[in-house]
This record gives sequence, structure tokens and C-alpha cells, in this order.
Amino acid sequence: MAVSGPKREVFGFGLASSLADPTVGYPSWDFSLLSTVAFFGLHINADGTIAQDAGWTTWNSTQLTGLVSTAHAAGTKVVLTIVLQDFSGGTPNMCGGLANASTTVTATVNEVKAKGVDGVNVDYEGLNGACGTTDSSWARHTLTSFVANLRGALASGSYLSIDTYASAASDPAGFFDIPGLAPKVDSFFVMAYDLEYSNYYRQPPGCTSFCLGPTGPLGGYYYNDTVTAAQYASVAGNAKVILGVPYYGRKACVGAPTPNQYPTSSVVADTYLDAVGEPTAPEVQPGTYTAHRDANDPAGQERWDTWFNTTMNCTRELYFDDAYSLGLKYDLVNQDALRGVGIWNLNYGGSAPELWAELRAHFATAWTPLGGRLVQGADDASWASGRIDAFSVGTDGAVWHRAFNGAAWQPWESVGGAVTSEPGAVAPSANRVDVFVRGTDGGLWHRWWTGTAWSTWEGLGGKLSSGADAASWASNRLDVFARGTDGALWHRANNGTSWLPWESLGGKLGSGPGAVSSASGKLDVFAAGVDGALWHRAFDGTTWTAWESLGGNLAAAPDAASCASGHLNVFVAGTDGTLWQRAWNGTAWGPWLLVGGRWSDGPGAVCQPTTTTISLVERGSDGQLWETDVPAA
Repeated sequence: MAVSGPKREVFGFGLASSLADPTVGYPSWDFSLLSTVAFFGLHINADGTIAQDAGWTTWNSTQLTGLVSTAHAAGTKVVLTIVLQDFSGGTPNMCGGLANASTTVTATVNEVKAKGVDGVNVDYEGLNGACGTTDSSWARHTLTSFVANLRGALASGSYLSIDTYASAASDPAGFFDIPGLAPKVDSFFVMAYDLEYSNYYRQPPGCTSFCLGPTGPLGGYYYNDTVTAAQYASVAGNAKVILGVPYYGRKACVGAPTPNQYPTSSVVADTYLDAVGEPTAPEVQPGTYTAHRDANDPAGQERWDTWFNTTMNCTRELYFDDAYSLGLKYDLVNQDALRGVGIWNLNYGGSAPELWAELRAHFATAWTPLGGRLVQGADDASWASGRIDAFSVGTDGAVWHRAFNGAAWQPWESVGGAVTSEPGAVAPSANRVDVFVRGTDGGLWHRWWTGTAWSTWEGLGGKLSSGADAASWASNRLDVFARGTDGALWHRANNGTSWLPWESLGGKLGSGPGAVSSASGKLDVFAAGVDGALWHRAFDGTTWTAWESLGGNLAAAPDAASCASGHLNVFVAGTDGTLWQRAWNGTAWGPWLLVGGRWSDGPGAVCQPTTTTISLVERGSDGQLWETDVPAA
């Protein structure tokens, strides 16, 4: 099973109407570049039940099972989108659907369980209102409660997202309560498109009635991606924001081949594949097709094309995002450290190679499979630039080791032992590596590479309930940490001559620790708390600081690396199955950033000496070891 994936979330909608179409449906998609696919969708009736329509038929067909098996084989999540949209007077269907939300919660959770998908995407689009009550914001409040109840009813670790308007983060009285929803959802899919309908009467273009323009401008226009991303990040946090981009545009007959024209015919949507095929359409009068870039948004470079249509006997104007302008939006996602990018929708782009190449160029993380048959998490150490020593536990219960010597990965070798935890590894000096594990007796065991051979195993005692990790702040200095049977953090050090006694550092840990030294005499230790968040305690050379929470939702033990004095990168496997990191720049903690992949164990992380390259190792869901290099943040 492949477990490589994008370093940020790439969330795409798949239309039920053409789900298995070999040209535009899931057989045409590159799942190595997709984190999440949302089946769109199951419609919700006003009584809260699921509509028995065409979407329901596809949901209960082999088309869905084919999507799920293909996606899961690539480490891609599949979620169910539930759909209720109502903008009619008084929004009776939305009011009814929200009033009967408990019925929807039960039905939705049953379908998620029955089909083995990974969570839910909520696409409720409507207006705030009283719905016949005395609460003028009843719809807003009830939607938030509905999402909270859905979160509570889904199995632990299920993925929950909601689709929201581009303006919602700055609208305190609208349909979506972004601050209220933020604690309940894993992500917001921000629908940053169809903005031409909100921008036309503002400068630019300042039209007196609807005129054509970019459906998702990066900048330049009043409503744009740059402002939207900043507003959402300030309210919900970067790590929950997925910037939605359109794989479509809009066209109409116009009076002249100049920008932002008033339509003289009905405005219709063009899918990406239709848009890029327009120049060779038979009804285009030869010599009339011209492609432009939007001068109102020089940062975004959205396409607008004009041509004469001989069938309709008019000049046609089309605004859409091609691969180049989409790439500029992807740059914004990376620059703002957002959770990821969202695509409405994958069927509109199919297998178009330029679209997948643009995603790969901006978001791909290349993981190298290193084989093995492993049953525990992994750790790595490095005693020289280009040198990596990776360790995990095989199906025989022994520690196994594979090394990269700067040119190639060497064969697996057994280091032996009878192990009941993932290993912890550290390189306290050149050509030396120390490995620590919990033995079958519940105590700490230690073995090291002397430069020419492996030592025998030595027992260091203790009563451990987790694996151990180690750090070194000077040549031959070792500091080892583990969770005790009392749930606290325990520490034992070797000063280069002998082992010092065990000491308790307190806390209530929900996982084993990860440890690193960022400078001589300094130590940083991280672990999941019993609340599932990342907790941190540091030694400044004299005393230990108090425990601090760094947030997040951890599924396993974290690990950390340091590539510069006082700088830290900590990595965790989240409850969403993906790898995340957070960095300390010597002054402040940065936001959570998605590294990607799909994992069930904690990572191993180490900075190769004299570099800013961090080597990450993980045991994949396929039981083999995977490795990648990431730059220090």
C-alpha cells in the first residue's frame, strides 16, 4: 500500500454523476496527489432524511466501492458530502432540514459506517434567519449545533469538514459561524469562487449590472483569495483552512472583445476541459481566438479569452483559471501555510496532465519506500551529513536497522533484542549510534554501535509504559526519556562516565516522548497529553520549565529535530492519519503545517549535522519503512 502523499491537503470533490467515467471520473485521477476525495453527494430532504435520487443510486453501487478501494490503496481518504442548498424566500427546505438535523446525523453516520468511508463533508448552503422562531439567527446557531452533534456521533478519528462562503470569516451575522464551527471541524473548504457575482459592481470593474470577470481572483478585486485566506487564518487558524479553487469558468456572448463585458446572452459554465478545448472548437471563426491575462489582477493572471462563434453569430468571452493561474493560487496556499487546496471539482479536470503537474510541483512530498516487515514505529539518528541510521521492530520482535551511507541504502540487519515498543535512537558522537527500547520485562534496554561493532544489550531498569527516546547535548552525553507506569515522564542520563539515577519529570502522558537537544546543556521533550494535544517541557541548562500545551490532535508519540541553535521542528501523526509539524524559530511557535502521507505510528526525525535537512522515517500502513527529507522550518 502506497503511503506517500502531498505535503498539504489536496481535497477534491468527485461528482456522483460521472464518478466512474474513465475519461473524467476517478479512473483518470492521480491519487498519489490527493489527500481527500469527497463523494458529491447525498441530498438531504426537508425532513432530514436522505433523498433517494441519482446520487443515492451511485452511492449504493460498485462505482463507490471502486472509488473507495482505489483511494484507500493510495492512502487517500474518502468522505461523504451531505448536501442541502436553499436560497428561496424563507428557506423552508433549509429550515426544515436544520429542524430535523438529528435524523440527518443518524442517517449520515449509518452510511459512513456501512460504506467504510473516512468521514463527512457538510455542504449546507443557505441564508441566516429566524425560521419562524424568535431567534433572528436561528439558522446560524442550529447549523453550528448540527455540526457539533455530527462530530460527536462520528467515530473517533473520523474526518469532518464544512464548505463555507469566501466572505463568511468576516461576516458575524451570516449563515456560517466560523469561530463557533472551528472547534468542531477538521477543516473549512472555503468556496472562493463564483466571486464575479459579488465583484462586478465594485471597482474594478465597477459595472452597473452583471459583467464577466474572474470567478476566483487572487487579488485586484474586492473579494479575492488573498484577503479571504487572511481572514480565515485569523479566525480559524491556518491549519484548518482549505482554499477552494475552480476547475471551471464562465462564458457568454458579448458586444466587444474587451475585458469585463456585459453578457448579451445567457451566462454558462465551462469546465476546465471545455475551456482549454475552446480554441479548436469547430464553431470558432479562424483567426479570431485570442487569450489574455487579467490586467485587473496582475498577481493572479487569470485567463480571459475571446473569439467569434459562427454558430451563435456573436463574440464570445470566457473567464477561467488555467494551470498557470491555478499555480499562483497554490503559491498563496504555501505562503500562508494553509492546510491545503480544494478543487471544485475533479471531474471537470479529469486526467489533464498540466493540472496534475501543477499540483505535484507545489504540494508533492516524495517518500522513499525502504521495505521491511515492521510492527512498531520507527526512529532515526544521524552522525554526519548524508548519514541516516533508521530503526524499527520486525515481526520477530527484534530491532532491525537500515543505514544510508551518503550514496545508497544498505541492507537490513537485525540488532536483536526482545522488544515491546518502538525504538529511540541518537548519535552522541561521530560513528556512534545508541538505541533504546522497552524490553519484555518492562524495563529500559540499551545497545550501541561502537564504530566497529554492536555492543551487547544492557538493562537500565525502570518501569516503563512506552518506548523511549534519547537526546545528546555533548559528545557521549545521553539523556533518555520514557513514560512510566504511573503515566509521568521519567528521565535517566549518562554523563559520559556512568548512568545517573532515574528521576520523574511529572506530567500525565498519553504517549511516549520525543526528545531533542538544540544546544549544549539544553533539552526539549514532547509527548501527547491525556487530552491528545502536544505537550512540551524544556531544560534550559539549569532548571526544567513548566509543561506547556502546543495544541493539535495526536494519534501517537511525537519526535523532534533541531538544525540550528535554539530552533526546533516537532512532528506528529495526527488523528486524521497524516503527518503534521510545528516549528520554534527561537522566539515563537509557528502554525501547524501539513507534511502529508497516511500513517498510524509516530514519526522519527533527525537533522543531519551541518545541514538544514531533516530526515523523517515512518512505518507505513503497509508495514514497511518510508523515508523523506524536509527542510527545517
